Amino acid sequence: MCMRLIALWALRPGMVVARRVYDAHGYLLLNAGVVLEKEYIQGLKRIGLRSIYIDDPLIPDVVIEDVILEETRQKALKLVRDSLRVIKQARSRKIGSLLSMNKEFGAVLDDIVSQLLVNRNLTVNLTDIRSTDDYTFAHSVNVAVLSMIIAISMGKPRIDLINLGLGAFLHDIGKTLLPLHILNKPHCLCDSELEEIRKHPCNGCELVKKQLLINNTAMTVIEQHHERIDGAGYPYGLKDDDIAAFPRICSVADVYDALTSDRPYRPAHLPHQALEILDAESAGFDPDTLRHFYRHIAAYPVGTIVGLNNGSIGVVVHNATGYPASPKVRVMWAGQSCEPLEPYEVNLAEYPHLVVSRVYQDSDLPAAVLPNRK
Repeated sequence: MCMRLIALWALRPGMVVARRVYDAHGYLLLNAGVVLEKEYIQGLKRIGLRSIYIDDPLIPDVVIEDVILEETRQKALKLVRDSLRVIKQARSRKIGSLLSMNKEFGAVLDDIVSQLLVNRNLTVNLTDIRSTDDYTFAHSVNVAVLSMIIAISMGKPRIDLINLGLGAFLHDIGKTLLPLHILNKPHCLCDSELEEIRKHPCNGCELVKKQLLINNTAMTVIEQHHERIDGAGYPYGLKDDDIAAFPRICSVADVYDALTSDRPYRPAHLPHQALEILDAESAGFDPDTLRHFYRHIAAYPVGTIVGLNNGSIGVVVHNATGYPASPKVRVMWAGQSCEPLEPYEVNLAEYPHLVVSRVYQDSDLPAAVLPNRK
């Protein structure tokens, strides 16, 4: 389905939902194809959503697909949600449900790996939609998927992908022991609060060790995903080869997904902004891991409206693996007033003198450019 990510404030009755919307418990709120009503929009605001995908007639022939099936993503979300709750409740004792949960993790991870391996040249174009209350679970799933994409690009075998994905699913489990007033604080943390946050990798390890839930290889992801190769990370300040391979991969995925997510203390960064931040902080990350990551992440996802340095404006319609900042753009307007043009397409990878000079958000666009109402 042709669609574009639209901020909630820009939604209007009559617009058509292009991608299913779920609440933090995994219940379907709005199906694709539903025509928005005023009450629906108000309900989406109440649960803390910032944007949803809307049917967009500007690009009727362009389909934006997730890298894994929607059914698989929802199954993974439910499993992570249930496992974090069960493990937190178990704490100092082992309970039988965790053994079956381990098998469920294996089955879901196997599905994800199979779906990712179908297209090794995939590019991540879709922004994950999540409510404020759903952040921890959706973040865990996204980090696992992104980590496995990197590992596939690096040529890792299937068993490594499974172990990496399992560790990434549970990488933030230690945060379940943190008070909500620290996790959801809208301002800078004080020193004592930062110290509590920096305990979560070690706390996470203790939680999964008590449950015998994962192997030592996957556990390094939980323990070391905040370490940095320049020694600036935590909890141990490890450097270079002292950091295992899986945490190096997970750390990149973790930071990128956090940057592109709405947080209590700041709105989400756009993908190109998150990539710029990662690049600026590259001294802390394994360069080979970053190189493989950049190959598969679209700086300007399909559906993004961009301005080019020649004054033209268009919609991104395709991203090629290995060219994250050089999409194919369907040029449709010109100038600040978005004067309509006869549409034509230009592949920026073939024209080095043409570059994206601006990303347009909904607030920048005249009403005529926003998706039509039914």
